[in-house]
Amino acid sequence: MRLFKQVALFSTTLLMSKMALAALTFGTVGGATSVDSVTTPTKPIIYGGFAGTCGTTTTNTTCDTCTGNGLEPCNKNAVFPELILTLVLNTSTPITSTSDITLKIDSTTVNPTNIILGTTSVTITLPWSEICSKAINDSTCMADPLNHDLTITSATNSTGASAGTFTFHFISSVAPAAPSEYTDCPDDGTAVPANTGLCNFTAFPGDSKLYARGLAASDGYPTSTTGVNFKSAIFFYVKQTPGDSNATTVGQITNKSDSFEVPINVASMSKVYVSGLTNGENYCMVMANRDLVGNIYYFTPVASVSPDSLCGTPTPVAGLLDDKSCFIATAAFGSDMAPEVQSFRDFRNKYLLPYSWGREFVKTYYKYSPKYANMIAQNDTAKIAVRGVLWPLLFFARMSVAVGFWYALGFVLLAGLTLWGLYQRLILGRNVRGEL
Repeated sequence: MRLFKQVALFSTTLLMSKMALAALTFGTVGGATSVDSVTTPTKPIIYGGFAGTCGTTTTNTTCDTCTGNGLEPCNKNAVFPELILTLVLNTSTPITSTSDITLKIDSTTVNPTNIILGTTSVTITLPWSEICSKAINDSTCMADPLNHDLTITSATNSTGASAGTFTFHFISSVAPAAPSEYTDCPDDGTAVPANTGLCNFTAFPGDSKLYARGLAASDGYPTSTTGVNFKSAIFFYVKQTPGDSNATTVGQITNKSDSFEVPINVASMSKVYVSGLTNGENYCMVMANRDLVGNIYYFTPVASVSPDSLCGTPTPVAGLLDDKSCFIATAAFGSDMAPEVQSFRDFRNKYLLPYSWGREFVKTYYKYSPKYANMIAQNDTAKIAVRGVLWPLLFFARMSVAVGFWYALGFVLLAGLTLWGLYQRLILGRNVRGEL
């Protein structure tokens, strides 16, 4: 009995030791567009974006397909079928044989190019074509997007049970080749295809920036037609050469131009802008959509959109355009944080900036009001007088934001006509009769 217990203990120890070999944890990944090992640490997501055509490439690194070929779909870190994936996992103790390592997508065995065993790690290399071949039965990776798990198993024990596994999740997509532009969706009821991303904006100047005013999205955003969600807007821009027209400058923008990426939340799209620009210089920009795998597509249709709506000149004045103050209202009410000033901002953002006539009005106000605001700020009597003038406008602004511009306008006109009728009846009528 004692001998039997010793043999059992030895066997158990040997079996546990064998199982311990397979303790696998995340190390690094190479040869992918990007990797997310934070959201789900036990199952990192490997992203692969197929867009455009790689030029001269090596099989060890991604390529930049945003090469200046107009406004064509591209990816700054594109993958391609021959690109070698390098998966590094950490092990608590050495793995003794490469035969202990198996890779599977679903129930299909994947054949790695090479397995390198280290003292505390294992390195596995294989091309994207092998992943695509086993996952979607297409070694070119062009047929369908990837949305599959790759499970790596190490050091199975004598009973056939897995002693340790680690799983990666693969997500890929292929950028649509055509159309490369989105269908413009101004706020006029124009029907646009669903899931085609952000589809309208108007450039408007701020301090060292251009705002994307009136930013709008197609139905279903952030879902895309490729099956991989959109992540951000990316603006490609060019500084205008003196003497060039806006149309000429817009025509110079390509997918290799300077760019500025902005993560998008559909719940707060009113303050999207491109920053780091030079005040006093005119810039033109176009917008494209970027998805989670880095593919950039659905650009501004420059042939059918007014170039003037895509251009602007940043201005070094704090105020209307960057929401810091509202000149005359701020001077009258004493603070740019006053609720009255915020109400005027809300009216401006909703009913002036989205329209060309409103923007012209704002520009004119922006140009002339600082002088008078300074005069008001230095005179208490002027502040009281200006507040008296602004209160009716404030009432109209707040009502417009609350119930709509036309309802507010109708109410004000009705109230005005009623007051005028009372004035004629009660005041003018009495004067005519000699009662005053």
